[in-house]
Amino acid sequence: MLVLLLLFSGKALHAQKRDLSLAEALALAAKGNKELQVQMLEEIRFQEITRETQSYLLPNISANAAYSRYFDRQVIFLPGSFAGTNKPVQEVAVGGKNAFNGFLSLSQPLFMESVRREKQAALINERIQKERTIDLQSQLAFQISASYFELLLMNSQLSLQQQSLSRNIRALIDTRALFAQGRGLKVDTLRSYIAVENLKSSISYLKNNIEVSGIRLKRLMGLNEVSEIKPTDSLNIEHDQAGFYTLDQALQTAALNRHDINLQKLSIEHGQKQLSVRKAEYLPQISVVGQYQVQAQADNLNFGNYSLPRTSFLGLQLTIPIFNGNRTNAQLNQARIKVRQEKIRLSDLQEEMNAELAAIISRWKEANAQLIVQKTTVEAAELNYTMMNDRYKNGLSSRLELTDAELSLTQGKINYLQAVYNLKVLYVELQRSLGLLKL
Repeated sequence: MLVLLLLFSGKALHAQKRDLSLAEALALAAKGNKELQVQMLEEIRFQEITRETQSYLLPNISANAAYSRYFDRQVIFLPGSFAGTNKPVQEVAVGGKNAFNGFLSLSQPLFMESVRREKQAALINERIQKERTIDLQSQLAFQISASYFELLLMNSQLSLQQQSLSRNIRALIDTRALFAQGRGLKVDTLRSYIAVENLKSSISYLKNNIEVSGIRLKRLMGLNEVSEIKPTDSLNIEHDQAGFYTLDQALQTAALNRHDINLQKLSIEHGQKQLSVRKAEYLPQISVVGQYQVQAQADNLNFGNYSLPRTSFLGLQLTIPIFNGNRTNAQLNQARIKVRQEKIRLSDLQEEMNAELAAIISRWKEANAQLIVQKTTVEAAELNYTMMNDRYKNGLSSRLELTDAELSLTQGKINYLQAVYNLKVLYVELQRSLGLLKL
């Protein structure tokens, strides 16, 4: 009994469905998508890189302490006359066997142009990561919208196929009854049977695709639920279809809003800044340096008897680069090449954007035309089915003709749904290409 209860509860859990609108799907993805979470952390990481770069311009203060035990006293070398001997050089043992040393060091850069420019480059990197996040959000919004519309399409197709199956089952029952009465042909019964089995196969295939699409959509949203997704929106044309027919207007909008274009421009700016960083390495560096030191040496550990001589200084340190094996020159050439590469990529990206928008707008016009055609076809198929149904009821047509009219009507409605789906996906794709799609 317990095993049966667990089995039935598992099936009930699996059968649960979660109502979900497109707006809710996008909101869930903004919080749960793993790739987006990684990119947001990348933003934070680059903020820390900027802080690290800025730290090279701030004071560097360190405290150090050391203790050494000498088994033999330290030796210094003096002229023999200083040591009271006739040797040219005389070694002299000095110092205590216990040596203590503590000092506080200070270093404050006053002029370090390469680091200052490196900080500016790091700030540009922060902006690059923000643009990447926004661009990823746009791509994610398109993927979720397309997957959601696909789920809507397949659910609508499933509903139409199930309605068609019900009608064809009734037709099969009728043809069998007519065949049993000797008023129908065996081929009519066979054809109705084949139609029913084909529809059952199509329905099974659609159900499997709906399950797979639901899994893919849940992964994009970052959901780990076992419940199936039930889209609550409908395949209706709600947006303005005439606003983006002009290619020039689309190109102007995209040039201002495309995040990948902005990202590439920032990459060029970052490359130019890196070039200036390399040039700044030829400049001198000036720093304030200082130290406060306390020392003590003795043969014993009677700290109370120690004398603690102190040494302190404060000064300026100048560093002038003279020659480093042409390393800076090689880095300069690398930076110049990088800038040229990024400019070529920008040009290629702009050409790709132009071609993409032209293709989308062309497909958009064709999709609108197909929508009108399919709408007219559905109206004609509905009229044809109504007429054939009336003729069949009055004995003026065969069940086979009515079945053909029903199949034409179902296929016409499916084609119309496909046309609506294509238009909605193209609209979202156009919004993404214009840089207007947000998560």
